[in-house]
Amino acid sequence: MKIGFHLSISKGFEETLAEAKRLRCEAVQIFVKNPRSWGRKELTDEELAAFARLSSALPVYAHLSYLPNLAKIDEDGRNLDGLLHEAALCEKLGIKYLVAHPGSRPDRGLGMEMTARAVNIVHGSHDITVLIENTSGQGNVIGSGAGELARIYEGVEDKERVMFCIDTAHLFETGCDIRKKAAWEGFLGEMEKGPGLGRIGLFHLNDSRTGAGTHADRHWHIGRGEIGLTFFRSLLKDKRFAHLAGIMETPKMGNMDKENMKVMRSLLPPLVPRSSS
Repeated sequence: MKIGFHLSISKGFEETLAEAKRLRCEAVQIFVKNPRSWGRKELTDEELAAFARLSSALPVYAHLSYLPNLAKIDEDGRNLDGLLHEAALCEKLGIKYLVAHPGSRPDRGLGMEMTARAVNIVHGSHDITVLIENTSGQGNVIGSGAGELARIYEGVEDKERVMFCIDTAHLFETGCDIRKKAAWEGFLGEMEKGPGLGRIGLFHLNDSRTGAGTHADRHWHIGRGEIGLTFFRSLLKDKRFAHLAGIMETPKMGNMDKENMKVMRSLLPPLVPRSSS
C-alpha cells in the first residue's frame, strides 16, 4: 500500500510537493480550492504547471471541500454547483479521483437517493471517478456502514466507475470494532455482498480519539488512539489491498506528520521496497 497524507495547497503546489518529499509520501490527497468557502477558483497556467510537477512525482487524490452536501442537492443549488465546480477543477488538473462524503439529511432514504444522483451527474459531465467515503454516522450523516454504502451504490448508474474510500476512524466510530478480526472481516463481507471489494479504491488511515460506537468524527495519531497499532499492521499486510493508497488525515500538530509516517512505515511488511523520495 502506498502511504501518504492529506496536504495543504495554501502555499502553492510547489510547496505541497516539497512537503510530500519531506514526509516521504508515496501518495497525497488535497483540496482543490478553499474548503471553507463557496467561492470559485480559477487555475492559472503557473498553477497548472506546478501541479503537473506534483502529479508526475506521485499519485494525487482530491477531497471535496466541506460545504457541498450531496444528500441535499435538490434543496440548495449550491450543493450541486459546488460539487461540479470541484469536479471541473479536478478534470482540468488531471486528477482522476474525487473523494466525497455522502452528506447529511434527516430522511436518510431520500438522502442516499440524492447522493447517488449527484454521483451520476458528475460522472455524466466530467472524466473523473467519485470515491464515496464512509462516515461515522454522526447526527443525520448518511453512509455510516456497508448497508448504506450499498444503497447509494444501487442508485449509481455507472457501477464500474464509482468507488469507495474506507476511513478507518469513521468505521470504528460507527461501532464496528475493527480491532477484532471478526468485525473487520464482517464489514468486508458486507461490502463484498454489495458493491464488491473491488470497488474499494482508497483508504483513509486514521486512528480514533474516541471509542467504538461514539459516532464522533475525531481522527487521531496512529497508534495513539483507541484503534491502536494491531489493526493497521494487519491492514498493511493484507494483499487484497496492497495495490491501493492509504492517506493519513491525522491532526496537524507540531512534528506529528513525520512521527505518524515513521510509525506507519514501521508497520509495513518487510522486504517491500519503498520510495526514497
